[in-house]
Parts: sequence; C-alpha cells; structure tokens
Amino acid sequence: MSGLFCVTSFRTRGCTPYAAVRLSLRTLQREQSAFSRQSPPQSLKIPYSFFYSGDNDYRNSVVSFCNTALLLISDFFSTPLANQKKARYNMTRRTETVIFHGGATLAFTDYETEQLRKALLKETRHCAVTLGMKKTSVDQLTKAVGIAKGSFYKFYESKEMAFFAVLESIHSELYGVADHALSEANGLPPSERAAKAVLAVCRRLSDTGDMVFIENDAKLLLQRLPEGVKNVHYHDDETHIRQLLEKYDLMPRRGASLAAATVRGLILTVSHKEQIGELYPQVLEALVYGACRELFE
Repeated sequence: MSGLFCVTSFRTRGCTPYAAVRLSLRTLQREQSAFSRQSPPQSLKIPYSFFYSGDNDYRNSVVSFCNTALLLISDFFSTPLANQKKARYNMTRRTETVIFHGGATLAFTDYETEQLRKALLKETRHCAVTLGMKKTSVDQLTKAVGIAKGSFYKFYESKEMAFFAVLESIHSELYGVADHALSEANGLPPSERAAKAVLAVCRRLSDTGDMVFIENDAKLLLQRLPEGVKNVHYHDDETHIRQLLEKYDLMPRRGASLAAATVRGLILTVSHKEQIGELYPQVLEALVYGACRELFE
C-alpha cells in the first residue's frame, strides 16, 4: 500500500449523511490503524489534501476525523428540510471529498477531473507570468492545487504540455476579444473596426501580463513540443488574423501578410509600455489608428 488514502463520495443511493459519516470514519480508522503499524504514532491528526466541490475550494491542511465528520454534516444540514431528501439522493453532485496521503494516486470523478484541470491551468498560467516556464516545476504546480505529483500526469503528459495549454488558452482568449470588438464595431469604416480590435487585444495583454510569457517562453516552448502536437494543435498569429479578416470581410490594401506583421508589431509595444511611460495609452492609439488607416483606406 503506497501511502494512506481514503475516498469519500456518497455514491450509494439513499445513503444518509449520518450513515455515510459513520462509514467514512470506520474506513479512516482502519486506514489509521494500518498506517500506525507502519510508522511510530505521532498524533491523532494526519495530513490530508482535500478537494471539496461544495465551494470548489482546494485545501491543504491537517484535519482530524471529527473535523471530517463536521464538514460533511454541516454541508447536509445547511440544506432546508424540504430539500434534504433530494440532497440525500444527490450528494455526489454536492459533496466530493478526496483524501490522500503519502503520494497515493487516486481515480477522480469526471467533475473532479475538470475542476482540477482548470486549477492546474490557472496555476500554470500564474507561474508562466510570474516565474517563467524554466523556473516552474511539476511539484510546485501540484502542491499549489493539492494533488499528488503523480496525479499531474493524468492531466498533462509533461510540464511543457501544461504550458502549451496555457499558450492555447491565451490565443483563444485574444481571438475572442478581437472577434467581439469587430462585431461590436459593425457599421464603422474598416480601418476603425480593425483599430478597435487591435486596441482591445493590446489592452487585454496589458491587463493580464501574459505578454511576459509569450515573449520570454513561447519560442522555447514550441521548440520542445513534439512536431505532431504542433502540427495538429498550434496555429500562429497570422492564421488567426487571416481568419478574422475573412470572417469580417476586411481586405488590407497590401495583403494579409503585411497586415498580420503590422498587428504583431503593434502588440509588441505592450512589452515596452513602462519605457514609453504614462502616455503609453495615447501613443498606442496613435500608432494603431495610423497603421490601420494605412492598411485599410
């Protein structure tokens, strides 16, 4: 047995919280007894990692058996009496608790898998901006979301694939921002519509800080990815820009390639906003509107 672990999920139809808690505590006590035989007893409390879907919270803490029971009981009795029967038959949707210790790898429900994937993606994106890909470790990511290191590979084949998911997420978000801006500016001259889209993308990158990751790590990341992954999943900036130009019937006077290169150049100004200073927003607008008039009028 590789480490002490227990999973409590209330999957038995009609199982009352009281019976479930008793069953949970008996299971925990059995595992505690087995664990105690393997190592000298130190305390009645054992460190566990919790995933509790009632509030989508990830917790790393030291909890006692009584705390576990109180958590489950309080969740049930916070439901109005009229809904307790319904709650009893739908506990899986309301409460999912995963408890593990010592690096045990557990099977997650579909809901848990989705929530943990989102948490890992969020943490990876945070590290991409604050630390960079090279300084971020898998151990660091898994500790932040409260899962065993071995469980990371249920979600991503490697650290690079996790960062690639971040890069894809950023590209999808920026595409959506530009798409929305072009849609909202429907009826305006082509140069103004294009300018509003470029400005919206620059502002999003400025707000999120994602440009740090794109500029510092994206090239290295793409070099480390398998060719098959890049060929199937990766689309460069020019591809996205061409798709938007075609969707909104915007025809640059000197071709889509020059338009895409110009947009990339304008976006790179986000990395130099500190050097440009407090007038950066006005400078950006002047550059963007001037370039779009040259491209579309």
